[in-house]
Amino acid sequence: MTARASQALIIAKNMSLHRMGLENDTFSEAKRRAWWMTYFCAHLCSVVRQSACLNVDDDSHFTTPYPRLESDPEAWLIFLEALRIGVASVKFTTSYDEHLSSHADMSRIFEQMKMLDTWVLEVSVRIESYVPVSSSMELDPAYESATAEVMRRLARIRLSSTRIRLHRFRAFSDMPLFAENHCDLSVPNTLNTASSVTSDAEASIAAYNMIQSPPFTNDRSTEICVASALTIARQLQRLPIPQTSDGVISRAMPTCTCCAMQASYVLLMQFYKLHAILPAARISSGDLSVDTERLIDELRHGLEDIIVAMNNFAVSFEAIAGMRDEIEIAYHVAFAYMATVLKK
Repeated sequence: MTARASQALIIAKNMSLHRMGLENDTFSEAKRRAWWMTYFCAHLCSVVRQSACLNVDDDSHFTTPYPRLESDPEAWLIFLEALRIGVASVKFTTSYDEHLSSHADMSRIFEQMKMLDTWVLEVSVRIESYVPVSSSMELDPAYESATAEVMRRLARIRLSSTRIRLHRFRAFSDMPLFAENHCDLSVPNTLNTASSVTSDAEASIAAYNMIQSPPFTNDRSTEICVASALTIARQLQRLPIPQTSDGVISRAMPTCTCCAMQASYVLLMQFYKLHAILPAARISSGDLSVDTERLIDELRHGLEDIIVAMNNFAVSFEAIAGMRDEIEIAYHVAFAYMATVLKK
């Protein structure tokens, strides 16, 4: 995918699609959309692969105006801005890891963290300021009003995923959960000796991190991650389903599957956190507070929504089935025991 996106970007630039002006001929809008979607795909690859975007180091010289949707003139701007923040967060996490590993001064990194978090919140406010004319499930995907709303929903998903990326290490120490390597999530080391070394290194990093006074507490980062993960789950479920005579098809191109994996990771890790801090006697007797039961219920429903969405994506894109299966297995392992407890 990365090679294809890079190739498409080069072709688009050779066609000067990135240097358009305010032309308004028959094909100008189509050219604008072709350019910015090519740009989107190239940057999306950089987020998924956790690497710098090929052939696009600086987009300040691009003159092509954003495409326009009459029902929502800001949709394209917000859609692409959410992606740019995602790219910036990838660069941030790379620097974060390097500074932690080398025990370097983290003050500049923490400033970047605050700046990126503020940037996410600012764009989120702009997303929420738009009031759709009706529920997305009632919109006909043939109309551009549906396109605009989907773009805003995808932007919400991407911004929430970016916040998870910014806060995941503080909240969960980036502990591995899934067996396979998906997106930028850590995987467990099967070698005991290596695991021991890794654990020692993580403990050292955690102690060093505390000395550096991060801008967000562990609890605050956890709250942000959980809220962001639940937002992703809700927005995935609210993407409209195209109506066809051939049966169910995918809600949209699966450009946010890594966001779904990030959200699943957070919801599962938060469940295990709760399980770890609750006294064993209270768990075995089912003596849980109303707030705890409500939170567990939210975590479970969030994961179920994500699994349903991934099932839908996998209808048209078989490669996603592996990611869906990982989430589903982890979900059943985590909640099988708790479901038994809560039924008592």
